[in-house]
Amino acid sequence: MQDNENKKPSFFKRVFTIPNMKLPSIRVRIPNWRTPEVNMSLPSVGGWSPPRLRVASFRGLRVVGGVWRVGTIGIGVGLIVTAIAILSAVSGLSAAPTWPSPALYNASLVQPDHSVQVGQDWEDFFTDQTPAEVRKLQTMTLQLNMSGARAGDITIDGLNIGKASGLTDAIQIIGATGYWLECDEIIISNVVATALSLENSEIYELVLTNNIADGLSVSPTLNNAVLDIVVQSTRGTVSVPAVSNGDYDRIILSTITASSQCRTLTLSNIKAFGAGLNLDNIKAGKLTIQSSVIGSGSGIDSADFVITATTKVQSFTSTGNVERPVKVQ
Repeated sequence: MQDNENKKPSFFKRVFTIPNMKLPSIRVRIPNWRTPEVNMSLPSVGGWSPPRLRVASFRGLRVVGGVWRVGTIGIGVGLIVTAIAILSAVSGLSAAPTWPSPALYNASLVQPDHSVQVGQDWEDFFTDQTPAEVRKLQTMTLQLNMSGARAGDITIDGLNIGKASGLTDAIQIIGATGYWLECDEIIISNVVATALSLENSEIYELVLTNNIADGLSVSPTLNNAVLDIVVQSTRGTVSVPAVSNGDYDRIILSTITASSQCRTLTLSNIKAFGAGLNLDNIKAGKLTIQSSVIGSGSGIDSADFVITATTKVQSFTSTGNVERPVKVQ
């Protein structure tokens, strides 16, 4: 038994011994890393001296002129990089349209005692399927959505509007069933257009004076229940800056989703062609239409100046209005 114990080492040695092999020596040297540096002294300010700064340096790079020039160059490079980044980010963007550029404006979104200013570009509403003719018409349309807003005076004066074809109305003042534009007074003066239509409205006092039309059909319904609309206070109203001396295909004042109010609405010195005026769902204390020329050349037997029986009035005055063959071009 003892002999077996003594033989074990020899056995393992014989089985597991690696033949003589001399491996080359391996030497690992940890590099002695040293960050190059530049000592920088900043000037003292008011007797206070900032600490010395040590920043990395690069062999072979030299900027002449001292620390202030180095700082100036660094700031300049930073501004250039920032400017390039900003310009790249906003590339292709355009500023929102401002009143009264052709666009869609929502008076109902304007805070009381503030002005209508920024609108939505019509391009935002187009799709790839939008016809070119629709695009062209819309991009030259000025539309103000009142829908629930209370405004002071709205004045549209001295405009040239219209389009040779594809236009139904050059000016639309429209509401919807149960939704009205309620104004203390509406004045339409010295307007030239192919047609004028007033319907589905309630006017306390209707006055027609010195108009020329290629056919008149005026038949409002007298109704004692029509109210005198009074809007005088401008506190809390939305301010709509006057529109003057502009060119548009079409102007739309819409209140089709909620009733709206204004003190005075004035349409004056407007020259339109290709279409006329459409007034619908209006309530007014007084509506005056005066010194205007309306006609499409269809003849006086086919009236272009029309006030339908769906317009209810408390009082009606008509003086100096003349039918004459007229064609507005």
